[in-house]
Amino acid sequence: MCNPPLILGAAATLGGAYLNNQAAKRADRMAGAAVDEYGQKNLALETEGRDAIDTTRQMFEQQDFGAGQGAATNRLAALFNDTTNSPSKTLPIAAGAPAIIGNTMNRELADAAAFNKQQNDALANLQGFGTFLANTINPQMNQSAETGQMMGNMMAGNANVLNAQLRNAKNKANSPLGDVLQMAGSVGTGYGLKA
Repeated sequence: MCNPPLILGAAATLGGAYLNNQAAKRADRMAGAAVDEYGQKNLALETEGRDAIDTTRQMFEQQDFGAGQGAATNRLAALFNDTTNSPSKTLPIAAGAPAIIGNTMNRELADAAAFNKQQNDALANLQGFGTFLANTINPQMNQSAETGQMMGNMMAGNANVLNAQLRNAKNKANSPLGDVLQMAGSVGTGYGLKA
């Protein structure tokens, strides 16, 4: 006793289930690939942002900060000393003037030059810190902040792309032919069972 509508109905139901299963597996692969790609992109962006921040953080390490500030201080001290120090010369002593006057004048000039150098070095030391912060540290901090912000924005954009890819994968999970076959199989099976 062979019931062709029942056999065709069962075959159509199985065929539709198979097509729907294949579509679901394809959608799962697409979703998995999208999530993997999202993770890889965001890891690269996070690494780039972290590298920018690490560069700034390293500038605050004792040896790096001291070296940078020292270079700025030395440059400023040289500029200040070149500007304010007069050449180390002794004044000629007028004929017939006592030597003590000439010696005293030369000693006072040397003391004034030494005081100028001490003041220039102190001013350079004070301004070297601010100059290094303003000309080196602050621009690097701004750059790392901009890089971090940009990477964060790009990561948010990646989340939007992932959402679209997941919706696309969800849509691929449907197999219209599989649905039609399953519906036809249900009708055929119902008809075959009544006959």
